[in-house]
Amino acid sequence: MEYHMRYTLIAATCLAAVYSGSATSAEAVITTPATSQQALTPADLYPPADAKYDWLQLTSLELLKGEIKNLYDDKLEFESDELDTVYIDWEDVKVLQSSGIVSIGFTDLSTKTGRLLVENGKSYINGEEFDNTQIMTIIAGDQSEANYWSSKITLGANFRSGNTDQIDYSALAKTIRRTTESRFNLDYIGNYSKTDGDSRINNHRINTNFDWFISKQFYVRPIFAEIYKDPFSNIEYRATVGSGLSYNIIDNSKTEWSISGGPAYTYTRFDEVAAGEETDDGSAAMVIETAFDTEITSDIDFNTLYRVQYGNEQSGGYTHHAIATLEIELTSMFDLDLSFVWDHINNPQADASGLIPEQDDYQFIIGFGIDI
Repeated sequence: MEYHMRYTLIAATCLAAVYSGSATSAEAVITTPATSQQALTPADLYPPADAKYDWLQLTSLELLKGEIKNLYDDKLEFESDELDTVYIDWEDVKVLQSSGIVSIGFTDLSTKTGRLLVENGKSYINGEEFDNTQIMTIIAGDQSEANYWSSKITLGANFRSGNTDQIDYSALAKTIRRTTESRFNLDYIGNYSKTDGDSRINNHRINTNFDWFISKQFYVRPIFAEIYKDPFSNIEYRATVGSGLSYNIIDNSKTEWSISGGPAYTYTRFDEVAAGEETDDGSAAMVIETAFDTEITSDIDFNTLYRVQYGNEQSGGYTHHAIATLEIELTSMFDLDLSFVWDHINNPQADASGLIPEQDDYQFIIGFGIDI
């Protein structure tokens, strides 16, 4: 009971100060340093009670206590003590106060670590003042591996027994390592189907890339790679490795649209070939990729990825991989994901019997996503 009374008193004091314009009352909750050179003391940084919490006040004057998770793409992830995880547009943050250490990445690619106070468009890190528009990323805690990683897994399955024994499963997985200067992505999509003991579908695709930010818009992609396996398209495996550049066309709190590309080398080993034909092929290639993510509502996101690869005719010629996903948030941890996948090989290679696989494969995947 005493805990809740303290929280209510703090919130009421802050809101009363905002409405009344009383500087004395406002300082009971958050105190701004008088000058950019003046160092912040613990008394300046923390509310008088529940100092273990981070504090967030929106431009609507709503006040939340909880924990800062991160800031990426102008979207603040904040774990509220009462509302669980919430995502706040950076422009909607009026006051943000960390109880502990955070790591901040700036648009000039510098990094600072310390206690953070944001108020009315200004940020103070250990007493040093910055403009909010200079902040590009925030990671809770110091710069350690445990604070860099996040993952999501989406699973869909169908099991049938009786007159027909059938098993189908699909899986999508995404892992991201994000620091204040760089980003590493690892994506997987796989489908498997077996009916009465016979395999009907068995394809797997792994993509990975590493990005190093030059600015908020430009980043270098020193390496990207893809491994693809689909024996029903007569591909035992295909490996592609390259490097390139990327550019964010749109990058705000609701929408991100990027384009990237560069030269690559691709190696394909075929599952079957006719007598006298080569079992593998390697060639130079060009890879172009665009990704678009947008927030339709606070609970629904839409994201797409379209990747085009140009190689020689033996390796398939023009190929592409496209995926569009509608993510519907069910809880702070679980999503309902609806995904459409379209894979195209312009020049598929015939197998040992002379059969040429279809150029296009389509999939519609319904699955439950888990944020880790």
